[in-house]
Amino acid sequence: MSWLVKNQMRPADVLELDDVHDAANAAGVDKQRFEKLLGRGVQLGFAVEEWNRNGIWIVCRSDDDYPTRYRERLKKLAPPILYGVGDKSLMAGGGVAIVGSRNVDAAGEEFAREVAAWCATGNNPVISGGARGVDKTAMEGALRAGGTVVGVLADSLLKTSVSRNARDAIAENQLLLISHCHPKARFTVGTAMGRNKLIYAMADAGLVVSSEYKKGGTWAGAEEELKRKSPQPVFVRNGPGSPIGNTRLQELGAVPFPDRWQDLDPRCLHKIIDDAQSRSLAQKTPLFPVEVVSTDDPPSEATVNGKAKPSNVGDSIPTAMTAYDAVLELLLYSLAEPLTVNEVSERLQAKKNQVQDWLNQAVSESRVVKLTRPTRYQRHCGSQYL
Repeated sequence: MSWLVKNQMRPADVLELDDVHDAANAAGVDKQRFEKLLGRGVQLGFAVEEWNRNGIWIVCRSDDDYPTRYRERLKKLAPPILYGVGDKSLMAGGGVAIVGSRNVDAAGEEFAREVAAWCATGNNPVISGGARGVDKTAMEGALRAGGTVVGVLADSLLKTSVSRNARDAIAENQLLLISHCHPKARFTVGTAMGRNKLIYAMADAGLVVSSEYKKGGTWAGAEEELKRKSPQPVFVRNGPGSPIGNTRLQELGAVPFPDRWQDLDPRCLHKIIDDAQSRSLAQKTPLFPVEVVSTDDPPSEATVNGKAKPSNVGDSIPTAMTAYDAVLELLLYSLAEPLTVNEVSERLQAKKNQVQDWLNQAVSESRVVKLTRPTRYQRHCGSQYL
């Protein structure tokens, strides 16, 4: 695909090349495999005809109606081909990606359904993965409220699209199903993981209803998004009953979903997202708080005529604390898993060279272990951070 883009060609142009061997060499593809794939044109034609009979269409990354969000946000990671059923205009995306575990509790299921319906009343699309649990609950909640839904599937597009409920919603232009996998593909962990970034990239923000800690596709997808250079806003269900995974995602940068969201106007979704993020950042305590003393204040009891007042016996004597001393606890807490210098810098919101100095000192004190290939750091098994 990179070779096609570089030469300003579309996939169909390959069929008209005079010398496919030169094209195979230039693209770095095995010649025999290249010829074999090109020879399957007849089989492909029959397959496409069958898909078309069932309403399935295909778009390539070079097509005008390919999702702009995927091109701009995923760059080279955007899938070269998408299969879909439904109104292509819904690929414009927007709205909220509502995701969560398959085995969600009753409170989480109700939350997913109500938030999805709330989004629908504000004409905000709901994007999800179509899996059992939170995904299907959210999609059904939005459809019943008259909203639009984009289901990004990792398998069984053909089977899902011909179900009665899906067909009715597709006919009403409420539902769009897309997949980066063959329409008859079966579920695999790999395709499910690859689907996660497509869900987030299609939306304005993500909402994790229920996530296990460091386990499952919901955690992996949210973590992957939060670690991107320019991530989409990721919210989590907060409060009593929310799983530990939701809390841990906040440590990676996720934001609690507004407590009184029912009282907010869903038509102002973008403002709600911006306000929630701003409040979250404002509530975070600075890593190194600085006490500002006004020069207009009268001298304290500790000074007399601008000079330090002698301390009495028994007075506490302050101990000098370096930046390393202040950050050590947080540093060790962050290094429960191996991290690179850049990852530690992002978590602590500190400069890379400063973080490197802290890590070097922690290694010299045997509090942190330096790993290689690639270079990462992890808390020593005997180190305590509390």
